[in-house]
Amino acid sequence: MLIASKYEEIYAPEVQDFVYITDKAYSKAEILECEYKMLKTLEFQTNLCSSYRFLLRYWKMSESEPFILNMARYLLELSLVEYRMLVHRPSVLASAALYLALKIVKRPVAWSDKLVE
Repeated sequence: MLIASKYEEIYAPEVQDFVYITDKAYSKAEILECEYKMLKTLEFQTNLCSSYRFLLRYWKMSESEPFILNMARYLLELSLVEYRMLVHRPSVLASAALYLALKIVKRPVAWSDKLVE
C-alpha cells in the first residue's frame, strides 16, 4: 500500500500511519525494508501505461466533448472486471472504448490521421 499510495496520491500517507494501521505489528524500519525489497525485486520499474492514460490521449486527439470521455471511461472500467480482457494491450482497450462510446452516442466515427498514427 505504501508504494501504491506514493505512486497515486498527491499527499501520500506517512510510514507512521501504516504502523498505526497495522496496530504496531510492523515497525517503521520493517515497513521501509519491505518497501525496498519489493522495489528492488521490481528493479524500480513501477511505471505502467494504463489504459486510462491512453484514453485521455486519444480523447484529446479526437476533439470530442467531455461526455464522450465519460462514456469511454465507463466502458473501459467495465473491462477491468473481465479476466478475458487482460490479454489485450491497454492502448487497444482505450481505442476500443473511445470508438464504442462514439458509436453508442451516434457521433461520426472518423479516425483522424493523428489517431491512426
